[in-house]
Amino acid sequence: MTGYFFLLITIILFSSMETAGRIIHSSVPPLTMTFMRFFIGFLVILPFVLANKKEMAIFKKMTRKDAFNVFFLGFLNVFLSMMLLQFAVHIGNASVPAILISSNPLFVYIITAVSLKKVSKNHLLKIISGLTGIAGIAIFSSTGSFNNLMQASLLSLAASFLFAVYTLKAHALVAEFSNLTVTGLSFLFGSLCYIPFIFLFEDFSILSYLSIKEAGVMLYMGIFVTGIGYIFFFEGLKRIKVHIGSMVFFLKPFFALILSFIFLKESILPIQLIFSTLILYSTMPELRKKNADNT
Repeated sequence: MTGYFFLLITIILFSSMETAGRIIHSSVPPLTMTFMRFFIGFLVILPFVLANKKEMAIFKKMTRKDAFNVFFLGFLNVFLSMMLLQFAVHIGNASVPAILISSNPLFVYIITAVSLKKVSKNHLLKIISGLTGIAGIAIFSSTGSFNNLMQASLLSLAASFLFAVYTLKAHALVAEFSNLTVTGLSFLFGSLCYIPFIFLFEDFSILSYLSIKEAGVMLYMGIFVTGIGYIFFFEGLKRIKVHIGSMVFFLKPFFALILSFIFLKESILPIQLIFSTLILYSTMPELRKKNADNT
């Protein structure tokens, strides 16, 4: 039961990211917000790496080439993917980016299928289902500006695609080293990429003007969503099968809709639930594949 408890908390934390970002989007610009989120997340993970002899041994055996590969992961995920996602939240709403970023398992499957040049009829149906769900969310989920919705949807899809590429690239590296070490270092390297752009286009001094509430939300995103969220995720995976742990990402759209309704008063449209279900259905082949691999 402990593993399920860790994953339940993980689902709630991960699903709240877009809602929390939307709460303070008018006070903290996207680059600064994402930098702070992942740098704080790195500081939360760091003590767990330093206190673990196994993790430290893994870190010490890393070569310059390994460090560069981890840097690339951080650049791909923390800098590119999460930056685009935060811009999507900034110009749109919280629920649409949260739903579309969760479609990344579909992109993982599409990339893999294209590279192998092999797609069955059943898998093709799943891909069509996922793409239909994505299109439906992008077109029918806005009560505001259609242009803003389209921009937010495109940014979210780009973020989802990049996260899918990150997932494929990270697989081999994590297998060789460890989730905690690779994730922590990628958080550090990725967050450092933001610094020159923040000096050019934003201003760190904005952080000194935050209210207690805004600072609290910022710390929540860094400490809980990014730091503790990932730690709980890894702890949960130690106690249950990986294919069950992957449900964290499949269930995120529905939790995100509920949280955005509670805290942002964003409406939950029946059509959103329908298209979200199509996206969920499209990811099921990957889930079953993992299930088969673990039996």
